[in-house]
Amino acid sequence: MPEPNDQKLIPTLFNLAHSQAFRVIWALEELSAVHGTKYHLKNFARTSGAPIPELKAAHRLGKSPIMTLETTDGSPPPTIQLEPGVLSESRMILRWLSEEFGQGMWDPEPSDVRRNEFLEDFAVSTLAPKATFPMLFEIIPGAYPFPLSYILPFLFKPVKNWFIGDLRDVYQLLEDALSDEKPWFAGKKIGLSDFNMTWGMEMCDQRGYFEEKKRWPRLAGWLERVRGREAYKRAHELGCGYDLKYFGVKGADVRSIMDSTKQE
Repeated sequence: MPEPNDQKLIPTLFNLAHSQAFRVIWALEELSAVHGTKYHLKNFARTSGAPIPELKAAHRLGKSPIMTLETTDGSPPPTIQLEPGVLSESRMILRWLSEEFGQGMWDPEPSDVRRNEFLEDFAVSTLAPKATFPMLFEIIPGAYPFPLSYILPFLFKPVKNWFIGDLRDVYQLLEDALSDEKPWFAGKKIGLSDFNMTWGMEMCDQRGYFEEKKRWPRLAGWLERVRGREAYKRAHELGCGYDLKYFGVKGADVRSIMDSTKQE
């Protein structure tokens, strides 16, 4: 059982279903299991078209994840970024959670600090965009009327396949970063680079871009270890969905998928 803690700030996470906010829920569940960290969760289903009013009310951009802070003594919340008691951007939220509540549980070994920082940035600056490019060429044709919706997939297929092929060098770099000695991207134990890496790798795996798993067994094993963590499973139960193929709008027209992805 986690030891009681003198928690002075209670975070509330605004979670848009099937979004990058999922990894923040996972991190909060890890903190809750180890340190008893308390938090609140507000879930929102994806919608087509207009922004979600509650997200816009919490942060001017209205993009999940958003985290607000409440003090336990009733004093004004601190300003962590630009506005008092409001945080945005999943990478920055994860870093703040680690500093505020982690008590060193995600800190890498001193020799792995630069490694963790590099892979944390690589996850959001290289892997995530490269995973998004082929998706765009899959969903754009559906936004057009027939016959373009029928013709465009054939025209876009070579481009989409090129982007999928471009991911192989990324997989190989990540494969080479893992070993028996360092099974996590942060090194010997899980860290912030691992949390950040999940969005891009889940996107690749769920959308079928990471099918040749036998070529990258350590990377495939890392993904299975992540999915096997109890906190990760609880995040699935709490977060109202993490479907990165249809984004929770399976059966709807593709235009609604494109509209909903703008809400992240």
